[in-house]
Amino acid sequence: MSPRPIDISAKLAVFDGLPDDAILEEAVAAAVLSISVDTLRRSNPVPQRQISKRRFGRRVGDLRALSRGNAA
Repeated sequence: MSPRPIDISAKLAVFDGLPDDAILEEAVAAAVLSISVDTLRRSNPVPQRQISKRRFGRRVGDLRALSRGNAA
């Protein structure tokens, strides 16, 4: 079974309206931070959250805090 594609642009368009406790897939979180998924995983600027058995994401509130310059 191949992974389903993520519509990153649609998720970025609604980012401002998401609650802080929402979890974004790693690809979307990397796009928010303007880094690659590999860099996101390697540097781990915000804690990972488990979405399912094999999928991880990042909390929207943590991404917002990081983009404001606050430590997550």
